[in-house]
Amino acid sequence: MKKIINNKVLLGGIMTAFLLISFFGIQSVSAALTSSLDIGSTGSNVTELQTYLATNASIYPSGLVTGYFGPLTQAAVQRFQAAQGIVSSGSPSTTGYGRVGPKTMAAINILMGSGGNQTSWDTVPVLSTPLVQYTNTVATFTWATNEVTRGQVYWDTTPLRADEATGPRQDPYVSGALALDAGGLQINHTVTVSNLQANTVYYYLVRGIDSVGNLTMTWPSSFRTNQ
Repeated sequence: MKKIINNKVLLGGIMTAFLLISFFGIQSVSAALTSSLDIGSTGSNVTELQTYLATNASIYPSGLVTGYFGPLTQAAVQRFQAAQGIVSSGSPSTTGYGRVGPKTMAAINILMGSGGNQTSWDTVPVLSTPLVQYTNTVATFTWATNEVTRGQVYWDTTPLRADEATGPRQDPYVSGALALDAGGLQINHTVTVSNLQANTVYYYLVRGIDSVGNLTMTWPSSFRTNQ
């Protein structure tokens, strides 16, 4: 009997989501939000919100557009708020974290109104595979990115350790020495490291950080200098 009841509950939830999608439809991200939203909210404003958040999988990985503001939508709003520097801690009732209040609604409406979907402002840079040219004492790293970034190379004679970031747009710790691309924000990057030891294995990774702090780094690799 318990199994039958749970199946009915599950079926009811699926039907509710289906009806919400059918009734409210899939809206355009060009529309504007007109009211504050929180857990339990329903309607076209929620649908517009979900449609917009779904343009960035790192913000709203499930990408569900149901017209119902549930836990997945709340988590996406929290990521959006943290990425935009609006709020990154607390609760909906204390700080507005996870709730679409006036400040969050204004930020979303500005981005939607300007045609700025999230794929244009909050995606991480894409790095090409670095090319490493080396002699017995010098190594030159060259690569490109799909947007202007600050180029960085970490290197060491021991395997590098890279920790996870502690939050949105936070630089993860990487062991080893750091060499910077002197050109600043640009697409084509060149970093030269000198005073290396001959016939020695060096481990390295390359990072790119865009103008708002989004970061991508390559998997650590290695090379051996010439004799």
